Amino acid sequence: MNSLNLSKLSDMCPPKLIGASFMLLWALSFSTAMAVAKTLSPGIDSVVLLFMRFFFGFLFFSPFIAKAGIKGFTTSRPLLHLSRVILISLAVACTYYAYRNLPLALATSIGMTGPLFTTVFAMIILKDNVSLSKWALIILGYFGVLVMVRPHELPISLGVWVELCANTFAAMAIICTKILSRTEKTFTIMLYANTFTTILAGILAYTVWKTPEFNDVLILMVVGALGVFSQFCNVTALKHADPSYLAPFEYTRMCFAIPVGFMFFEEVPTLWVIVGSLIIIGATYGLTRLELKPTQKAVTAT
Repeated sequence: MNSLNLSKLSDMCPPKLIGASFMLLWALSFSTAMAVAKTLSPGIDSVVLLFMRFFFGFLFFSPFIAKAGIKGFTTSRPLLHLSRVILISLAVACTYYAYRNLPLALATSIGMTGPLFTTVFAMIILKDNVSLSKWALIILGYFGVLVMVRPHELPISLGVWVELCANTFAAMAIICTKILSRTEKTFTIMLYANTFTTILAGILAYTVWKTPEFNDVLILMVVGALGVFSQFCNVTALKHADPSYLAPFEYTRMCFAIPVGFMFFEEVPTLWVIVGSLIIIGATYGLTRLELKPTQKAVTAT
């Protein structure tokens, strides 16, 4: 995986365009993985599901681990890698709890506030420059999410606070990934994440273990493979663009969920879903155009 050479692509396309493209691939693979996971038996414990997802992701990644050997773990930032692993584990655990204890519409709408968290942390920690135009497009994208899911009013419960924590952990993990991507290889970042998340999830799953049925095992294998691919896309995107720029592209997973839901579950999108999707697409397109303007001007000047 570390042999994948993107240098030629970088020469042909602006880095931010490459980052946006990989972020769209992440959104597609993430949405597909969630759709496949919906076919699992309801009796599977969330902790077991979490472990099996990480475990099969680790298996698909294992040939690269075997090839690299112990040298693959060589890093000058072990503590930052460990921090990222813990943040990812906490984010996923909190997300599962929230989705099991909140109405789906409410959980989805709260989950989509993640890009706002990422943008704020990028401003504070990475000193990203976020203009008023960017903020307007980010908020417009989130408005599109609200149009799609139309969350009804409910009292703030523990699940709401837990999902807000999940967004916080996920945003901090993204910041860690961006910092690591400046000096670490994509392979090394993925190696630490896949290895140690599997170990942590395995320890937790041992306490409630129940062996899944064969069909569920096959489904979990697909989810694991998609998980590794989506992780690769996410890390690669962050190597080419800033988190504050990429954050709104997370909204597009709602757009990808529409055709995936229609093809696999015969879920026909409503008018609100279509309108919301168009708003999200317009916001992300506007953001991309806004970010590529300096690059286009520089090319014209030369």
